Amino acid sequence: MTKSRNIRYVVALLSTLVLWNGGCHQQHYIDSADGIANRIIRQRQQEALGTNSDFEIGPEDGHIKRTSDAYSFVPHPIDSSVPDSFKRRQKEEGAEQQPDNVGSTGLSHSGQSEADSPLRPFTLSDALAYAFHHARDFQTHKETLYLNALGLMTERQLWTPQVVGRVSAEYANYGQVGDFDHAMTAVAELSASQRLPYGGEVAARVVNTLMRDIGHHTTSGESGTTILSANIPLLRGSGRVAYESRYQAERDLIYAVRDFEAARRNLIVSVAGDFFDLLATKTQIDSAKTALESAQADLIRSKAYVDVDRMLQVEADRSSVQVLDTTNALASAKVRYETALDRFKIRIGMPTTEPIDAVEEELNLAMPDVTEDEATEAALRYRLDLLNARDYIDDANRAVEIAKNNFLPQLDVSGSVTMVTDPNQKNSTAYNTERTTWRSMVEMELPLDQRQERNEYRSTLINLRRAERNYEEFEDNVRIDVRRAIRNIELAKVSMEIQQKNITINTIREDRARTLMDRGLLSSNRDMIEAQQALQASKNQYATALAGYRLAILTFLRDSGVLRVDDNGHWTK
Repeated sequence: MTKSRNIRYVVALLSTLVLWNGGCHQQHYIDSADGIANRIIRQRQQEALGTNSDFEIGPEDGHIKRTSDAYSFVPHPIDSSVPDSFKRRQKEEGAEQQPDNVGSTGLSHSGQSEADSPLRPFTLSDALAYAFHHARDFQTHKETLYLNALGLMTERQLWTPQVVGRVSAEYANYGQVGDFDHAMTAVAELSASQRLPYGGEVAARVVNTLMRDIGHHTTSGESGTTILSANIPLLRGSGRVAYESRYQAERDLIYAVRDFEAARRNLIVSVAGDFFDLLATKTQIDSAKTALESAQADLIRSKAYVDVDRMLQVEADRSSVQVLDTTNALASAKVRYETALDRFKIRIGMPTTEPIDAVEEELNLAMPDVTEDEATEAALRYRLDLLNARDYIDDANRAVEIAKNNFLPQLDVSGSVTMVTDPNQKNSTAYNTERTTWRSMVEMELPLDQRQERNEYRSTLINLRRAERNYEEFEDNVRIDVRRAIRNIELAKVSMEIQQKNITINTIREDRARTLMDRGLLSSNRDMIEAQQALQASKNQYATALAGYRLAILTFLRDSGVLRVDDNGHWTK
């Protein structure tokens, strides 16, 4: 009966431990890791960048949604059937649509149905703020930074005292071999070890053993042992090379901090570039609408002229073709805008069902009054990716030092002190100093075959030269990035100026052609239609050039290393 109660007690204790560890204790682990990681990252941001930014990945409760398919050999099977809705065929189109009733695509300015919910105006500032809090790839960058912080936390913990407690129990039935038929042996061990920053380790271990005769309920043996030991390398593995994992983990977090800040700046540029393209597409919709309205009016006028024999039917047909072309251009622009808007929503982490419409806003965006040399100097100083490339050379240098250290013989000094209890006393604390054992040892290993070390050393030298060349190439590419950004700004400015002149010229052409036609001085509408087409093209090209100009300025600021971003996606200089 007593044995049964003991078993139930053990089972209940284990169940309590499992439930405690699987419930609130998991949340404690998560919160503890988050708190320490946040402090480490915040400190490293301040040290590496001189400022802090929002990097937190959000709350986590540790809940895992389990499904039966997780352990299925064939998860989510499907059949080969086709849905019935796909078997229905659309009716063939009837007569061709006439020019008089084309131009109504049934789509709103964004390409959505007019019956849909009202569109919410969405500015670039709105888009950037939303992206900084919801963009999926940006969340991945946050998590990458966090994982590096967790790695550093683990590495730091390995260089603190490692305390481990162990308890084991053994039941043995000796039959008729021993003085008692069954016994329970319990061993409790507490150990602590500390890695040394210049190589080696010191450790302390306490072991207590208890043997009890279960049949007679007596203690048949109890002893204790305490061991202090140390192992220190003098040649191979000694010095700073022993601390390499800590050096690399600390520096890896610095690299991750810089990469995260670069990701923030890249997010600004990429989201803004996509938004500028949306605005350019909207301009194309507006120009297509204007061109369609003008073409429809010209078609009506041309038909009237044909009726009074002032124009040939072929000229009216040309107007009909112009109406069809502009109708198609309008529908195409709306579809492009709708598709681009859906992709933009995915880009910033917004549901595609959200009814928004990209709108203009006043932007604090201007080209700084700096020379190319000043911009290049700033880039060489502030570009975070260039700083990482430069620091990779130091990592490669340390790898060379480690490889050189591996050529040294293995010369280790070790020692230990062992204290045990008096075997004549059943007491795990009754240590007998006269039974203390001292040991010391010097061990030397002379490698006779160092071909592996030779090859590793040569490999580290090659990697070092690669890192140096990569940095030199990176530096040259940074200079090119700055020059290219400046050239793109100048190109966009020239293109905008040209298209502004084209808009003016083509507007005058259209007005003059229409005036001459109204006066009966032109028998053909060719000049007017060509002017309309050129005007629409120049407006579209101007919108594209404006988007390119704005993006080129942001790209220049980013490539120069001077783009500064707050936590709402607003850029500052």
